[in-house]
Amino acid sequence: MKQCSLCQKPEVSVVITTIDKDGKACELALCKECASKKGVGEIKKTILAPQEILAELHDKISADDHKLICSSCGLSYAAFTKAGRLGCETCYETFGNKLEAVIKRIHGTTTHIGKSTTNSKKKITEKFVIKKLQASMKNAIAGEDYEKAASIRDRIRKIKEQSK
Repeated sequence: MKQCSLCQKPEVSVVITTIDKDGKACELALCKECASKKGVGEIKKTILAPQEILAELHDKISADDHKLICSSCGLSYAAFTKAGRLGCETCYETFGNKLEAVIKRIHGTTTHIGKSTTNSKKKITEKFVIKKLQASMKNAIAGEDYEKAASIRDRIRKIKEQSK
């Protein structure tokens, strides 16, 4: 059982893991009192650390993962799951379909929004939704499903009106 890193109480409610530039993980275990003194609240949602996700991947290495090799740097997908780092920019293309699932598990999404205020996040999300709806509307038109296309068009208009 872990102890609080500051007061040595055996009741730990928050564990903060940081990773330095060399990839070494440092843990700070805090009890409720020390966490509140440091301004750290309890985290309700359990989120797996990237290392834990990569460890899961490493346990599931298949023979094909050893055969999937980057043409530029020679890194295999199996080696990536062990090290947790890609060798070059070509690795993203080579391991693309497998990396997408890993990135989604680590970050929760594969679309980069960046740091922004709540209001601008809302606008970015609206733009993303509108873009998806426009693609769906094009598909409906191509499939000659004009009622569905009109419904999607109306949804797009409603979103645009609400954002004004």
